Amino acid sequence: MSKMQINGFQLFCTMVLFMFGTAIFLDLGSGAKQDAWIVTLISPIIGLLLFIVYLQLHKRYPQLTFTEYARKIWGKYIGSIIGYLYIIYFIYIASRVLRDFEELVISSVYNKTSIITIGICMMFVLIYTVNFGIEVFTRAACICFFVAVFTLVIIDILYIIGDLIHLDNVRPILAEGWKPVIKEIIPLNITVPYGELVIFSMIFPYLNKQTNLLKVGSMAVVFVGLFLTLNTLLLICILGTDVLSRSAFPALTAVSYINIAGFIQRIDTFIILLVVILAFIKIAAFFLCAVIGMNNLFKLKPNLISTYFAGSIIFLSSILIAPGYQSHLDEGLKIVPYLLHVPFQIVIPLLLLLTAFIRGRGKAKQGTG
Repeated sequence: MSKMQINGFQLFCTMVLFMFGTAIFLDLGSGAKQDAWIVTLISPIIGLLLFIVYLQLHKRYPQLTFTEYARKIWGKYIGSIIGYLYIIYFIYIASRVLRDFEELVISSVYNKTSIITIGICMMFVLIYTVNFGIEVFTRAACICFFVAVFTLVIIDILYIIGDLIHLDNVRPILAEGWKPVIKEIIPLNITVPYGELVIFSMIFPYLNKQTNLLKVGSMAVVFVGLFLTLNTLLLICILGTDVLSRSAFPALTAVSYINIAGFIQRIDTFIILLVVILAFIKIAAFFLCAVIGMNNLFKLKPNLISTYFAGSIIFLSSILIAPGYQSHLDEGLKIVPYLLHVPFQIVIPLLLLLTAFIRGRGKAKQGTG
């Protein structure tokens, strides 16, 4: 493992921005209509349980990344295949997030710019950052954290000052019962963003004080859960359920309503700033972990070639992943959670933990025998 290390605050900032990702701009739980805020309130509870699974695996192999201890638990061949599949998974999700970023930017301020141009510009910045390693990345995340949270708070204050919040839009609560809420929670709002924390199993070994992991991770999950709940509540109150469900990027629509004394208006720039920051952190995290996994699996030293290779695949995949944004969105909401997120975020980690637990008990019995 590299000698590079990060502290608890850097990990907290990175986890928060990573979980915010594109989730803060999309219509989380919109299928539950005015009860979408209940979806975002309950989801982090289950997300915290998933995080504990990842943490328990890490505690058994504190010096190893996920792709390394998969080989320890399931053997060289099966473990290597699992590691290879996770590298592909990280690259694929990074390309999906990059496509989200490209589409949002093009649909808002750069509608005459090619999606390829946007992707190339973002990818060069990502390659530059990832090449410097995890310490530089997490330091950048700390700076971005303060900028992002400050911007979000300012926007929320402007919503209140602009008298855009209509509490009647939240009523009636649970008009259709719990079924729509549960349907939205499982699996989509568990896997995104909380299940995606599985990538931090590649980062945990770099933390300088391992005892802080549970505290730091729990605080990050709770912070994000509460912030996303507040954000969803505000969007429902401002837009109503009809506009919310029809809007591709509800946050961008809500911001366009702000008009205070004819002076403060058209602050779409703030949303674009947030998009750039949050997309950058989320893509970079997947990108970085894919490169770490590649170097570990193929026993390579950190090098520019593997970074450029992974970055090129992410960029090309973001362009070829779907013919249009709607098909990309449908794939991400209806196919990816079931075929990819559930196996890679829930099933495989649980099976690894179960195997490690059984093997640990077996060794303990042999030791006392």
